Amino acid sequence: MKSRTSGPSWPLANPDDHGVEWLTLADGTRATQRATSLAHLRRRATEKKWPEARSWRERRNLNKGYVLRKKGKPDPTPARAEKRTASRFYQLKSGHALTGVYLKSVDNRPDDHCWWCDPDNNCGVQQTRDHLFKHCSRWKDQQAQLWARVKETTKRGKQKWRVGDLLADERCSPAVLDFLRSTYVGRAAPPVEEYWDSDEEDEERAVAAAGVVREEEEEPGG
Repeated sequence: MKSRTSGPSWPLANPDDHGVEWLTLADGTRATQRATSLAHLRRRATEKKWPEARSWRERRNLNKGYVLRKKGKPDPTPARAEKRTASRFYQLKSGHALTGVYLKSVDNRPDDHCWWCDPDNNCGVQQTRDHLFKHCSRWKDQQAQLWARVKETTKRGKQKWRVGDLLADERCSPAVLDFLRSTYVGRAAPPVEEYWDSDEEDEERAVAAAGVVREEEEEPGG
């Protein structure tokens, strides 16, 4: 009786390094590519892409203030917001907003103190994201509204949040966007007399040097 083990067995799927599945015979030789749908290939590519992106982010650790979202897809809420508010949201999230700390780091201001609550630099308070979202006395009413909404939505109080995590959590995005609409947080800083002239053209050049386009002046919430 002839042995049934002779000859190739049923082909097996064997994905390569790029996630493409090929038919592989029992003797290890590769046969023709396995027919598959475009949607399947896209899903496989996405599944492979995000773990690699997270691994790269952890290795590089370029910006400790930026928190990568747990979900792979972008947060749709700020993407649907008006451009001037969305731009401030993303700038604050990346750590490149018009704050005292950032402007000093790119040599656009002589100090990093908060010009909203300490314009004369009497206290030397650093204008960080944490300060603007939690402690700045100029925006205390708006902060109270922000954190009340965040706590209602997430059941976590202000003290349990880092600003980077707040900006990465899509549950908090509506409250953060309303906070930005009602304040000047992340808006262009007033010019410093010792460094720049007071005319509008020089201020525009100073802000442009920081890599951010200055928005039109208007009242918060307008």
